[in-house]
Amino acid sequence: MPSKARALAELTRIHWFPVGCDFMFWPFAWGSLAASYHVALPMNEVVINTLFYALLGTLVHSAGCVINDMLDRDFDRKVERSKGRPIASGAVTMTEASILLFVLVAAIFYMFSTAGTTALTLGLVGLPACGGTYPLMKRWMYWPSLYLGFAASWAVPFTWVAITGEFDWGMILNVAVASCCWTCLYDTIYACQDKKDDEKAGVKSMAVRLGDGIRLALSVFDVIFFACLLWAGYLNDQHLPFYVMSVIAPFLLCLWHIWSFDHNDPKDSWEKFTAGRHGAALVCAGLFVDHYFNLASLAI
Repeated sequence: MPSKARALAELTRIHWFPVGCDFMFWPFAWGSLAASYHVALPMNEVVINTLFYALLGTLVHSAGCVINDMLDRDFDRKVERSKGRPIASGAVTMTEASILLFVLVAAIFYMFSTAGTTALTLGLVGLPACGGTYPLMKRWMYWPSLYLGFAASWAVPFTWVAITGEFDWGMILNVAVASCCWTCLYDTIYACQDKKDDEKAGVKSMAVRLGDGIRLALSVFDVIFFACLLWAGYLNDQHLPFYVMSVIAPFLLCLWHIWSFDHNDPKDSWEKFTAGRHGAALVCAGLFVDHYFNLASLAI
């Protein structure tokens, strides 16, 4: 691959695929699978929708990484792990990054347009208001990971409305809060890689703010995640596969990650961050399996 093309790919983090992309995909997947169960969508449509949201989540993540690196180029030069990023290192110019961002956003808005008028409106408002402002939060507050969780969770009402055609605020809020807590939790673990450099550069993060109290704080987020998915299952009339695979198993796995990782070891923080996908995938698996058996029971 030519050096410029490689630098642009690194700017979007697509060379890490699926790491990073999958964390933006989970809110889309949880919302769409819960909505699909709610309306008893045929399995072939569930698979097609899941692939659609996988692509959309990848594009949103790529665009977010470009925005992040454009705004953080000065900070990145002060942090050991990020000083080699394409914009910070000079491999990609701001003009080139802007053109790439335009292409990504155009593709995202085109995909939004296929999801219906209400979902399109949610996407047009949510993406710039939430995702576009996240990189600025680390300048203003010590809770950027919580804001990222909030930003990523706009995917839940988007997918719910796109599939059901209606707002069910009980389901939307519970799944969105669970998604917010999950994203916040693992993004904080991710941020532990840069604690020392962030303190020197003046970058605010939950990893810096929480210090040695990080395990207890993250455990609270995990409990909220558990409670919200539990209640969402009740509201959506889910069955045993959902509660075992989508609620209990991810909760316990996440709890183990929280209390076993060394938040002062960048390598271990990265390993636990990437391992977070297993719990998120379990949520999807439980929804998928429960949906399959639900359709089978309706067909009898």
